[in-house]
Amino acid sequence: MSDEAPSRRAGNAGSGGVRGLYVRVLLRLLPLLISLFRHVSPKIRAEVAYLEPGYAFMLAVQGTNLRCVCRRTAKGAFRRVPPARVARDVEPGSGLASADANAVSVNYVIDFCSLAYAFSCFSGGMSLKQALAQRAFSTRGPNDTGVALTYLFTALLRMFFGWRKAYRAPKRMAA
Repeated sequence: MSDEAPSRRAGNAGSGGVRGLYVRVLLRLLPLLISLFRHVSPKIRAEVAYLEPGYAFMLAVQGTNLRCVCRRTAKGAFRRVPPARVARDVEPGSGLASADANAVSVNYVIDFCSLAYAFSCFSGGMSLKQALAQRAFSTRGPNDTGVALTYLFTALLRMFFGWRKAYRAPKRMAA
């Protein structure tokens, strides 16, 4: 991938194509990947432990129908929340509880500006740190859990894409 930022226009073309399919599959697998990798990585386990049971976050891609809401269970696993169960009477990431006791309020939102940016992050072409510097996504919600999610995703992506340049550990200089 080149050093140029992905085109916002190209990313807003919809959720079709190979990129859209790739991001859709990873969003579907996200709760499973977090739940599985927390058994392997102490870093992921620590960040999951920081999030309270019932905590829900959403990843979304602007200009598409690509989104996933994940909720932490009492046992520390994450489960996908069906779209029909997501609270509609409160803004996601607002910290407000829904009036509907059966609805799931979203505590934190990570909203990618385009499909191209989401694909770049989810394929290991760009690290979250690089994406943040390029304003590839916006967030809504409390900072403390946002930091925990950022560390969790960075560790998850590093495990998944450690072979990609964006996630390789920097080489140390000889003394």
